[in-house]
Amino acid sequence: MDYDNLKDELLSTLDDGLKHAKSVDKEAEFELYLIYRNKAIVTIRQGAVEAADGAVTGNAVRVAKQKRVSFASSSGISIERIKLSIEEAVSSLRSGSFTDVRFRGFCDPKKPGNEGTFTKKILELRKEDLIKNANSQIKSAQDFDKRIAAAESNCSVEWGGFAVGNTRGVEQASRSASNSSQVSCMAKKNDERRIAYEFDDTRERLMKTEELGIAAAKKAVDLLEARKLDKTAVLKTIWEPIAAASYLYASLGQSTSGRAVVEGLSPIAEKIGKKIGSSDLTLIDDGQNPSSMNTEAVDDEGNPQQRTVIIDKGVLRNFIFDTYYARVHDTKSTGNCSRGGGPFGSSFPYEISPTISPKSLEVLPGRKDTDDLISSVEGQAILIVDMPIGIFHSNVSTGEFSVVAQSVFLVQNGEKKWPLQPVSVAGNFYKGLEQIVDVGSDRKKTPLPVETSSMVFDGFSVVG
Repeated sequence: MDYDNLKDELLSTLDDGLKHAKSVDKEAEFELYLIYRNKAIVTIRQGAVEAADGAVTGNAVRVAKQKRVSFASSSGISIERIKLSIEEAVSSLRSGSFTDVRFRGFCDPKKPGNEGTFTKKILELRKEDLIKNANSQIKSAQDFDKRIAAAESNCSVEWGGFAVGNTRGVEQASRSASNSSQVSCMAKKNDERRIAYEFDDTRERLMKTEELGIAAAKKAVDLLEARKLDKTAVLKTIWEPIAAASYLYASLGQSTSGRAVVEGLSPIAEKIGKKIGSSDLTLIDDGQNPSSMNTEAVDDEGNPQQRTVIIDKGVLRNFIFDTYYARVHDTKSTGNCSRGGGPFGSSFPYEISPTISPKSLEVLPGRKDTDDLISSVEGQAILIVDMPIGIFHSNVSTGEFSVVAQSVFLVQNGEKKWPLQPVSVAGNFYKGLEQIVDVGSDRKKTPLPVETSSMVFDGFSVVG
């Protein structure tokens, strides 16, 4: 398949599949999902090159009848493979699928939203280009400082699309393209080794090369000669964008899901219209941001993706829903159905039943850059540079968390001092939202479906 004809070909096959489904059982309701994803990925580690390219194709079928719902999937998007999934789903339905009294049908037809923009240069990237980019990143990192003992790079390019339809009349498709890169560097001095990374995920331009390697190398070198924090204290913590993104996804990315709300797992389920955070916090899930990595015309069940204000100046305004949980909650879908959800997605999304995930959580930026945030801190604080370990293993229902921050600096009286050895940071996600001191102006895309600036919190315990 080629990019220009991709939607037409997927929709044609989708239509054939739905016609076959109706012939199998005229009384049942069917939903059909097709995906075609062309991807090349290159990893260079310790001089060894791992490269792969090819297409991931697959289909998934849901069938419902008399409040019973079944699911089946298979690789491939040929009509023969689709028929196989349909027959398996119908067989499962007849042999005793569970009864779901809350099920009210699949989504109804609606006008689609817009696909995200991208540069067509992405479509020209090949495996050989990625090898060249990765080598360039590694060389620039190693040339930056002799203390860089090792560097590795991962570069990927992806383009493709999906089609989704059902027997209620939905037949929609969407396409996208992106390229991504991550460089990891280990700096060494005597027996000390410190690791840092930089990333670039974009659909608007081609990935960065030499400058990304230099940035990762500089971060790693800056972490050398780390000192121990010889105390346990409640301190202000400054979370740079990637760290702040992980905080927001691990907390609000989960607790604002319609599933968590309906199933009683969200501690903020009853707080619509109430203040749950600092007035500096405005959070939007924007499934129509043209430059966001997850922007599509429709979500993974066929509803239009949209812009949903979740928190407005600290006040909780909305949750995010798919069709199923929206109907249970007596509201409308926000276009947040996804397959293969979670913070890092899945290589085979067609194998996973639909769920609810943010499309692009975006924090409205403040007015201070990172240096201004640091200089505004009185006394001591901790600057967290990268994603803490354990952030996604936290208890969403209670909000209690305890993580290990490996890339950290001491801030004292408004000045960034020296790197610290890893520290433990513990607190409560939701109390933390109320204790946001400031939000920076340095908003940045991250590998997570979150765009955020640096954020300053108060009230967390820090253990050296």
